[in-house]
Amino acid sequence: MPLLLFIGLFLWSCEEDLPKDCLGAAGGDAEIDECGVCDEYPGNDCAEDCAGVWGGDNICGCTDTTSISFDSTATYDDGSCLDCAGVAGGDAVCGCTDDTATNFDQNATFDDGSCSHCDADTTFLRVLRGSKGNDIIRSSGCSYVVCGSNTKTMLLKIDERGNEIWARTYWEISGSHWGESVNSTSDGGFIIGGYRTVIKTDSSGLIEWHYNLPYSNKHYIEDLIQTFEGDYIVVGGVGGDPSTGGHNQRGQAYILRLSEGGGVQWVKRYGIRNTPMDNFWGVVQADDGGFVLAGNKLHDRNFEFYDHFWIMKTDENGDEVWSHELGGNYWDEAQDIVKLSDDSYVVVGKRSLSKKNLNFKIVRVSASGSILWQNDHGNSNYDTATSVTVTEDESVIVAAGYSRNSSGSPFKYRVWGVDASTGQILWNKKYGGNQKDKALGVVEAYDNGFTIVGSSGTESVNLLVKTDSQGNTTY
Repeated sequence: MPLLLFIGLFLWSCEEDLPKDCLGAAGGDAEIDECGVCDEYPGNDCAEDCAGVWGGDNICGCTDTTSISFDSTATYDDGSCLDCAGVAGGDAVCGCTDDTATNFDQNATFDDGSCSHCDADTTFLRVLRGSKGNDIIRSSGCSYVVCGSNTKTMLLKIDERGNEIWARTYWEISGSHWGESVNSTSDGGFIIGGYRTVIKTDSSGLIEWHYNLPYSNKHYIEDLIQTFEGDYIVVGGVGGDPSTGGHNQRGQAYILRLSEGGGVQWVKRYGIRNTPMDNFWGVVQADDGGFVLAGNKLHDRNFEFYDHFWIMKTDENGDEVWSHELGGNYWDEAQDIVKLSDDSYVVVGKRSLSKKNLNFKIVRVSASGSILWQNDHGNSNYDTATSVTVTEDESVIVAAGYSRNSSGSPFKYRVWGVDASTGQILWNKKYGGNQKDKALGVVEAYDNGFTIVGSSGTESVNLLVKTDSQGNTTY
């Protein structure tokens, strides 16, 4: 036993004297290879993957999913990513940078060739869904949105040739309502007003919320806009038969400020109380945050109840800043308003020459309320403007309405082109047949012509007319 212990100790001491390899094994043969790695089998070639990992299996490439050189198989980003402009490591935002294009992207820094322009140079007449079209605006992708009536409020999207893209009728909202006015909202949706109901939709015309004005004296909605702050201004008139007391709101025009989702912030009323109603038919927001309105205001409270052509400016709280009441001794009404880039305003409507004869009236007012020019035009018969737009270069004001040759003859659509600097007529055209045809909304078309909606017959057909830049049609 002592002999075996001696032999073991001898062998152990000998092993301790042996040199250790790079793995720490005495007498081992592991060595540092050319790759700098301790290897039991020196002489084998070392192997690094593309990420520099010895023995690794990384797949190198661009791992940024927003890059045009994105490699879905890559597990290691090797710096090869290109931005949409093809610049390595760049931060270009690609899109359409042409502000005349229908898909202009104000955030784009590099034009990727995606710009599209509407170019359907055409004129036509078409009957649309619904019983009448009260308003029309331009929308995205060379399209238009029309609001009107189809028993209930109707919203209709059409392409530049008048083909229907989608149509909505809001049957789910109870009570009486019809679309009198529509405007776009900052989120791509639409705000609609008609009768006593405000309807907010998404970009596809689907309802997001609606709000019925709660007043016992009916507050009829004629126009509404989204403000710079993102809430809404609603205007119109307070209806109901005048009475001897207790209903002082009746007969007044009103402005109402509405929160997102509904909810009145404030309402203010103007004009003579307890009479046949004063009314606001149109509203725009001024550069200073106030509002400029077009309407009619009672000026003679005798048996006839004659109206003045009324233009009023308020501040952002609805307090009056300035006002004009224009016209003669009969019924004069301002029915629509458009704002120009210099913060001036063009207002259109009608002027009564007598109890039977009307002229189209047009006025341009500066931001401070000075009348720059005013004119009335017509044949001393029955010429009324109900809607107004302005060309993109603001050289021509275009008003649409209706006209007839005598008190017994049928109405026709009538459209006037007016020099924006002087108020003088450049051209005027009539359209329609032997029906009660009234143009109620107009907008500049994408080919510099004009697209007009209204009613035909006994307000039972929604009639669309598309003209060229001089108001001509070929139908």
